Amino acid sequence: MIEEENVYRQLQQRLDDLPVGFPSTKTGVEINLLKILFTPEEAKIAIKLNFMPEPLKKIHRRIKKMGMSINELEKILDSMVKKGIILGGDIFKSKRKGMTYGNSIYAPGIFDFQLKKLTKELVENHYKYIDEVLSHELIDKNVPSMLRTIPVEESLTPEHHVGSYDNIRNIIENSDGPFAVMDCICRKSAAIMGNPCKKTNLLETCISMEEGAIKTLYFGNSREIDKQEAKEILNKAQEEGLILQPTNCQKPLSICACCGDCCHFLTAVKKLPRPLDYFATNYYSEVDEKLCVGCGTCVENCQMEALTLVDNVSHVNLDFCIGCGNCVSRCTSNAIHLVKKSKELVPPKDFKKLFIKILIKKKGFIGTLKMLGRMIVGMRI
Repeated sequence: MIEEENVYRQLQQRLDDLPVGFPSTKTGVEINLLKILFTPEEAKIAIKLNFMPEPLKKIHRRIKKMGMSINELEKILDSMVKKGIILGGDIFKSKRKGMTYGNSIYAPGIFDFQLKKLTKELVENHYKYIDEVLSHELIDKNVPSMLRTIPVEESLTPEHHVGSYDNIRNIIENSDGPFAVMDCICRKSAAIMGNPCKKTNLLETCISMEEGAIKTLYFGNSREIDKQEAKEILNKAQEEGLILQPTNCQKPLSICACCGDCCHFLTAVKKLPRPLDYFATNYYSEVDEKLCVGCGTCVENCQMEALTLVDNVSHVNLDFCIGCGNCVSRCTSNAIHLVKKSKELVPPKDFKKLFIKILIKKKGFIGTLKMLGRMIVGMRI
């Protein structure tokens, strides 16, 4: 039993070294999660995996002491891929290296891959882990955000000079596809815990593209759609007042449509004194007090709870406003408009560059070079 606990602790430490870590807790809930997800044998193998997928032969050399043939190892690794607890399989197959496998970060990653296999036990432990430490790992104002907030289309005007990465239509048009859609794991988790979403009935709202779509389709978590249906789904999300949050790069791999009562990120960040510090956004809302009629529509529909009525006039709390533009599109008196920030935040070009920026902030420039160097030469981190 002690040996088994040590195996899961080693795996926790291994996953904690990844760009988005898997920190330990006082209660040990992270070990409960690993026991739900990994068998002891799978945990022993995952300890030997790198972050970047590596060839089967190289991994086999590391686990020779386990007395496992390369064919047995391949079978177990493929099973782990299908369970969504590591990365690998056909989509990571290399012409030169053959089948490759590597560890996945827990969130966003392993937990999200469980979309079709969610249980109350898993979700309950996941929520406990969020409350105890994971929210601090995901929410760090010193580290680039994994997501960026972009305004709904109706809130934008030509005067905003919107970059293509802040325009949802351009993001879809500029993508080569394929496209896929899946259920929102946050709203699905909330429903499993007996707290269905109060903001929307929409569930199938998470769009993935290109490499992101290939992965979600491979894991069986999504269904393939075309470019037109992707636009239609996002239009519905905007009509429902959901916050559009693509991956924080110029060529995003996914687009989330988030609500303020279920989204794991939004609910966690709203508990902080100044949520704005944790978002990548280029806009904020401003109210024309002369035009405001005090109807309260904007207050009722703000997912961030950034608006309040004072003397029948709407006021924006700029510490909470993330410039999603939903209040602008829903204002019947045209009293609210978006203001573009004087300094525009230009996102990294792609997902890999985003991850490198996160690594540099977390591990420092030298630490990142060492980590990437070990990956290149095929050493275990």
